[in-house]
Amino acid sequence: MHNIEPPPDRDQVDGLTQDQTDVDIAIVGGGIAGCWLLRLLSKKGYRVVLFEERELGCDQTLASQGMIHGGLKYALSGILNGSSEAIAGMPARWRSCLAGDDDINLEGLPLLADTYHMFAERSTLGRLTTFFASKALRGRIDRLDPNEWPSEFSGFNGTVYDLNDFVVDVPALLAHLVSGLEHCTYQQRVDATNLVATADGYQIKTGKTTFKVRTLVSCAGSGSRELIETLGIDELQTQSRPLKQVVVRPKHGVKMNAHCVTGVTDNEPRLTITSYGEGADLVWYVGGLLATTGVQRSDAAQIEFARRELVHCIPWLDWRGADYTTFQVDRAEPLQRGGVRPDEAYVAKIDNFVQCFPTKLTLAPDLGDQVLRELPPAYQKFATLPTHQQTVNVGTFRW
Repeated sequence: MHNIEPPPDRDQVDGLTQDQTDVDIAIVGGGIAGCWLLRLLSKKGYRVVLFEERELGCDQTLASQGMIHGGLKYALSGILNGSSEAIAGMPARWRSCLAGDDDINLEGLPLLADTYHMFAERSTLGRLTTFFASKALRGRIDRLDPNEWPSEFSGFNGTVYDLNDFVVDVPALLAHLVSGLEHCTYQQRVDATNLVATADGYQIKTGKTTFKVRTLVSCAGSGSRELIETLGIDELQTQSRPLKQVVVRPKHGVKMNAHCVTGVTDNEPRLTITSYGEGADLVWYVGGLLATTGVQRSDAAQIEFARRELVHCIPWLDWRGADYTTFQVDRAEPLQRGGVRPDEAYVAKIDNFVQCFPTKLTLAPDLGDQVLRELPPAYQKFATLPTHQQTVNVGTFRW
């Protein structure tokens, strides 16, 4: 299965004398999965290093909108399903982390919004009105009286719901997870030029240091396919589901964190909105069905479509003078029949290799639980790592 030949000399590579460091775990990829596992496994006593070619969160994680949600946006057909129920408990799990009551302590992490809303023109909800009021959803969604509406819905004529969801500051989250562990991160690409399989694990060369690795954990997102192919692991296959997100700089200065489900016919919100910044720096980040279908449109057509959707769905705000841009995100996932969205976080262990796909930011705690169940006990328990100058910085949002 592993078809990479070991180097001819363990101590002398490319003319450089190599210092060898033994580690339990090497993580490839510095998105939410990699950073979460770095913090979790370090706390559990594993000697862990993380390799990231660019910046922490630079691909899918920073494009995730920062939503911690319980899956109701996947139940807009009026029926609870695998996607909606697999993550129903995630907001409560994250709030436990925020309170310092979990293995991952996120006390002090700033929230961009401590609640999330869902809204629709009243005439378009139909049977969803009864579904949202059902006992099955008690505690997950509450209909608000107009006098309870947040100020951003002033002038709206419809229905507003409060969800048990919230929005985290993603760069701050990543920085929190690696705080105190910066010396465990290496800005280094891992590929066939510096990765070799051995009889009892792997070796990764970085600068003058060669890491002897017991277990290799891939959290490389879209780079996972190349890593899998490099190692010749035929049992694992991946898929890509692209999105074309839209970023809006409105002049009205109003923040909103909400799903628009006006007239939905698909099992997905028409618009999913999160807001960042204040005043002149305010940005709306818009996804949902608009982003899913947007890959079929040119950038110019996607921007024009987003402009029309915002005017139609949120007509009480002034959209004159707003600036728009768009970008594509390729969501890397385990292969599913029909290329559909996975319901759960994915972890697969083959010999000394573990492949991870969180599939959603909100499922990071579940991914961590799964990985812990797959790993052998820590061998280098609580052993320290040498300091170095190749640490990885946290990425920034695309706008």
